[in-house]
Amino acid sequence: MLSTSPSDLIWVIGFSPHSRWIAPVVRAAIRGAWPEAQEIANTQLGDEALAPELMEVAIQQTAEYLACSSPIGVEQTQEILSRYYRNAVRRKKRATQRLLFRGSTREIEFLLPSARSFESAVEADIDLGKILDETPPDLRHAMLMRLGARSSWKDVASATGKSMDAIRMGCRREVERIRKRFGVQGPGPKV
Repeated sequence: MLSTSPSDLIWVIGFSPHSRWIAPVVRAAIRGAWPEAQEIANTQLGDEALAPELMEVAIQQTAEYLACSSPIGVEQTQEILSRYYRNAVRRKKRATQRLLFRGSTREIEFLLPSARSFESAVEADIDLGKILDETPPDLRHAMLMRLGARSSWKDVASATGKSMDAIRMGCRREVERIRKRFGVQGPGPKV
């Protein structure tokens, strides 16, 4: 890739009729500051190729600053340009440091739980949702009251409008059906 010359960067400046003096002064300031700008980009950011991009920002800011002031010399313009360039380098460095991850992927995996640990819980939730869809709504409500909210059988019976024995027996049968569906053997929980 061809190296960008300092005079190629001057295109950034937009001219107003009363500020035609800016272009020659800024062009001379760029020629004086260019070697140092490349060195700063290389040492601070590790990439000399970023110098033209950052210099364009500095040129634009310098031109805006000079448009509001009276004509000045090349040395003063070079100081202003260098200051804006260093600020652009600092901003770029801060932006890249925010995205910089230190460490290895093993450290990240150690800090984060495995996706496999959630897999079985998600599958069980989906299966339970499908199974509970087959449960009649009054029994589903009764089971959620009794097993989920730990309500008494008396409260469950009054909410469903059935007797305590009828609702208890219906819930027990439904739990047994769900246990068979999951393939769970042995005595189940007391419902």
